[in-house]
Amino acid sequence: MAQLDSLSKFDVEESIRQEVREWSRQTLESPSKELGGMSACPYAKKTWDAHQVLMTFKRTKSFIDVFESLESYDDKYRIHIIVDLEYEESAEEFHDRVEALNYAISNGVFGDRDLWIMGSHPDDEANEAIESDDFEEFNEISYAMLYIQRLEDLQNAVHKLKNTDYYSFVFGDDEPPHVFQLRESFYNELIER
Repeated sequence: MAQLDSLSKFDVEESIRQEVREWSRQTLESPSKELGGMSACPYAKKTWDAHQVLMTFKRTKSFIDVFESLESYDDKYRIHIIVDLEYEESAEEFHDRVEALNYAISNGVFGDRDLWIMGSHPDDEANEAIESDDFEEFNEISYAMLYIQRLEDLQNAVHKLKNTDYYSFVFGDDEPPHVFQLRESFYNELIER
């Protein structure tokens, strides 16, 4: 947290909010040649424009803020981004925790099974089909992000995109990653209950 000492809490949060919004504009919302003219996240712009993005900050190693968000998910927002300023140093540990949270959600630990959490860590490898060469970070604060959404909404969007070439651009000839398959499995369990 030494990187935060010289900035006020408000300045840090505002700077990150602006950076995340700009990253979304340039990386997620803009059409990409690598994706056949589609955007990396076809639903991002609409969600931001409708003010349906909630962004909060996790400033300790504790995950209590994340647990509380999962226990009281606010449907006024389509996505809840938790900016994690005290993330695990290892990207592998970080993603293991995210996967464990998804298992806990699926098992009803937080009450609501219709949620899914994704994460991005500063040390994650860039996805060439998604990352923008034009985007430049404009603050020196390092952070991870957790994204909480309704599982059913997310899977409905995935199923719509399956009818396009979107996933052939994202995955190429590769199999969908483990987490993609896990999400589909948890969704199937959810709708069977």
